[in-house]
Amino acid sequence: MVKQNKKDKVRWRHRHPWIFRGIAIFGVLFLLGLTTISIYIATVIKSVPTVTSQELISDASSNMYDKDGQLIWSSALNKRVYVKSKDIPETYSNLLLATEDQTFYKDAGFSPSGLFNAGLSSIKSAVGKGSARGGSSIEQQLIKLTVFSTSNKDRTVDRKIKEFFLAQQLYHNYSKKQILEFYVNKMSLGEGSYGAQTISETYFGKTLKQLSISQQAIIAGLGQAPSTYNLYSNPKAVQTRRNIILKTGLENKVITKKQYKTAVAESVTKDLQKRHWMENSVTKKILENNAYVTSALEQVSDKGYDLAKTPLQITTALDSKQNAAVKKLADNKKYYQNSAEQSAITITDPKTGNVVAQYGGRHQKTAFSYNRAISTQRSSGSGIKPLLDYGPAIEYFGWATTHALDGTSYTYPGTNLVAQNFDNVSYKSITMQNALRVSANTPAIRTLNTVGSAKASQFLAQVGMAQNNAPAGSQAIGLDVSTEQMATAYGTVSNGGTYHAARYVTSLKFSDNSVKKYEVNSKRAMKASTAFMLTSMMEGVPNTGGTAPSARIDNVHQAMKTGTVGYSASSGFPANANMDVWMNGFTKSTSISMWLGYDEPMKKGHYITDAASAMTNVNLYRDLMVHFSKEKNADNSEWTKPSTVTQLSGTGLTAQYEPNDKVVTLGVKEPEKIDLKKAKIYKTYLSKKISEDTLKIKLEDPSYHKKPEAYKIGSWEQSTQKKLNNVQKKLDKANNGIKAAKETLEGE
Repeated sequence: MVKQNKKDKVRWRHRHPWIFRGIAIFGVLFLLGLTTISIYIATVIKSVPTVTSQELISDASSNMYDKDGQLIWSSALNKRVYVKSKDIPETYSNLLLATEDQTFYKDAGFSPSGLFNAGLSSIKSAVGKGSARGGSSIEQQLIKLTVFSTSNKDRTVDRKIKEFFLAQQLYHNYSKKQILEFYVNKMSLGEGSYGAQTISETYFGKTLKQLSISQQAIIAGLGQAPSTYNLYSNPKAVQTRRNIILKTGLENKVITKKQYKTAVAESVTKDLQKRHWMENSVTKKILENNAYVTSALEQVSDKGYDLAKTPLQITTALDSKQNAAVKKLADNKKYYQNSAEQSAITITDPKTGNVVAQYGGRHQKTAFSYNRAISTQRSSGSGIKPLLDYGPAIEYFGWATTHALDGTSYTYPGTNLVAQNFDNVSYKSITMQNALRVSANTPAIRTLNTVGSAKASQFLAQVGMAQNNAPAGSQAIGLDVSTEQMATAYGTVSNGGTYHAARYVTSLKFSDNSVKKYEVNSKRAMKASTAFMLTSMMEGVPNTGGTAPSARIDNVHQAMKTGTVGYSASSGFPANANMDVWMNGFTKSTSISMWLGYDEPMKKGHYITDAASAMTNVNLYRDLMVHFSKEKNADNSEWTKPSTVTQLSGTGLTAQYEPNDKVVTLGVKEPEKIDLKKAKIYKTYLSKKISEDTLKIKLEDPSYHKKPEAYKIGSWEQSTQKKLNNVQKKLDKANNGIKAAKETLEGE
């Protein structure tokens, strides 16, 4: 039998040699083709891109939120509100899968039945029977949306291979639950909305969880053709599509018959929001918080993040309610002379450094308008005196509030420039406390000379106002700063000398859902004794005898420092004209810095009168402080004297203090020489008299003192030398005591 079979086989092969050869050739070609295809696929797979979790999460836009989580800015017109798996309603998920991929939970990254049906539909389409349909699994669609173009012209064999391979990687590396979450958030669903949660809010102003079954069916049916089924443009088409989705859900037992009937009967336009309401809402929010958004984005950049490369969800310290209140007040025309006058405001919490609110200017109608609140292009005027002059004098030299200062006119060494006080008022001797309260200029200039540029620079740097060049000369009464810097620095004084850097950004959330929190950045900037004494001196400013008595608020303990900058007489502006007006004040819980002026201060008519700066502008500051003093968390109580301060005399506003932790420092620094040419530039805020070859410095507010009759030129130089001799004696005595103590210890 075996031989016969062998013979039969031989006979068959010989009888049909062409068939045998054909089979052999086909086999060889098949193997060659399979090998070629395998090599080709292997080559294609080598160029498959890497897909990260961050790309799958696809939070491509950056967004910014206030402290309560309200959206105040978005980086793109496209909206994307990410929804976690636990917050996706089961009914919606089931309706979506019943519509797009019924075998999702059974398949290993691709749908065999889907591919078969897609192939069959393509054949029918080719012969004119129906249209081709896709057969991609959820994994394949997710890869397509994440990595590849969705355009038909880009559907190549190479891309299909890569798509299939990456879909397999998804299947093996992520759970089905996670893959579905990625997909639900990835879909482009029209109206510039990406993800089901986003389109849910765009259409209905609600989250997916809050939608009715009818509304969930509308969202579930959008994926295939979001433009065709746009609820604003084609409500009838949407109704037809929704009913198909509901019918499919009923057939697949996703919903009950009762739920089906209720959903079908519901109008598709129920709860439909006004078109573009989200964009309009966000745009409105950006305009309301324009300055704050600008500053927060700058802080994000300072932290080393490029939003073009790293999408972020930014949480800030902004109190939208308070910011709106500030804007409402600052926009009110009653506080200004005319529509051209501008203002800028920064308000911080001294205890945390949080920037609570910020106002960048009037008449801002476009996002990212110029933010004057962080601009350092305008001089502080006398507002800098406590920080640049008197603060360092207390901190490094132990001056008491009663420290006597020369308030006579002052000639800058090597020049014919003469600095004077407002209305040429001269003080043969004035205490440091009174010099600050009436904002006398010449005592401040001499104080800076005594302190020295190095110490003054050190003090400023400690409160967040580091300078490229050491301040000297006329800068004692005016330094280019921003309202942000001033509010933060004065907040440090309010906080007992503990500095908190201005904080806009409280946390950053990355696309992988990791969060980086930014805690309060704190340090000791000055001694508690210095902070308390500066505060006590400035408490007299918003009271009788100070430069802003109309800023007084009953039952609110506040400290304050004003500042104004005048014009030169030769400029053609009136004698009562001011270029810049500042109001800086604080309580224990609020620090406010406010600037007013014009963007073009040298333009005719662009000045603020003395009367306006003393009343109208002060009223805006006062109303802001009144508002914040009424908040439930406001602390309007008096500051407590630290043990490192000795009360010398008086009570309340008349009290005089001295630090008992003072440091004796030798030396009185000679006044800095200033460049006469530079001094003539208006930024130095010196003004030339027409009748004399001298310059005077303008004080910001009306005078409260007459010029003393007993005044002799040169009395300051004599007094200074006498004080220097006394300091030297004290220092010698201290050194002798230290030497004796050292010898005693060594002897023991």
